[in-house]
Amino acid sequence: MIRNGLMVVLLALAAFAVSVGSVAEATPVTCRTGLGCLNGTDFFDWTANYGPEFSRIPNNSTATSTLGVQVTVNFAGGGDGERLDQTSSWAGNFTPGDELLRTVFERENLVGPLNLNGFSQTLSGIGANIEGDAGGDFTALIQVFDSSRNLIDSFSENGTANSNGDGSAIFIGLSNVPGIAFVTFSVPSCSGGNQADCPDLVINQLDIVTGAVAPVAAPVPGTLLLLSSGLITLGYLRRRRSP
Repeated sequence: MIRNGLMVVLLALAAFAVSVGSVAEATPVTCRTGLGCLNGTDFFDWTANYGPEFSRIPNNSTATSTLGVQVTVNFAGGGDGERLDQTSSWAGNFTPGDELLRTVFERENLVGPLNLNGFSQTLSGIGANIEGDAGGDFTALIQVFDSSRNLIDSFSENGTANSNGDGSAIFIGLSNVPGIAFVTFSVPSCSGGNQADCPDLVINQLDIVTGAVAPVAAPVPGTLLLLSSGLITLGYLRRRRSP
């Protein structure tokens, strides 16, 4: 009876330790594909949604991913955005030919940050290459929220906007975050170019990871120690009971 009771307690403690050790944590990502990158399962093509370069992007319009996920595109300042292409209509540092979303239409007014509201399917990852509209050094920030608009996590990264057109625009994203329903991209600060343009930004293809299941974490070292000590104790008790 004692041995059986001890076994139940040890197994219960081990299960608790495993559950504690497998809590999901958001993973900041700074690249699109490869080891440790976002590796999206779907994406938003801005040309497919809004047309050729120089097209106006209406505030609070609906965009649809290649696999049918919908989201409302909102510009916090209240104006419209603009569809541009790297090199031909935007002199930035994205890869030549990248199809871009800019949070301001022909300098009519400042409209950043960019809010992506109410994804029709919950996500577990999102990210894009980003550049500050003002030029020069800037800080980019991504924030992800659940369906009740509670902040889940955020991540910031420093970048430099220039006219090299060499694909060096920073990538900013979060992965392994079950339940993403709302996302905000912003440029909270900049130190170069026109300071008044700091709220505005430009992103290229928006990559997403659909689904709400996070990877299961490996047992923490304390769990392994607990399991080992339990096995040793049970073995000792068995030897004591042996004739």
